[in-house]
Amino acid sequence: MLYESPYRIEKLLVELSEVFPDRQVVLARELTKKFEEFLRGKPAELLAIAKKRSLKGEFVVMMGAA
Repeated sequence: MLYESPYRIEKLLVELSEVFPDRQVVLARELTKKFEEFLRGKPAELLAIAKKRSLKGEFVVMMGAA
């Protein structure tokens, strides 16, 4: 589990898709706020979502076990 800024989230997802392509990842955005959101999937799937829309706010990134 780690904390990531919106400015580096795409780079992190690229790196995760190279190193851990089959792991499940959860991006938890804006926790405890009005626009709280959870995105789940493999790193490449989440990267596709990130490229389609502007992801704002701070992220908690959780990776599943191997």
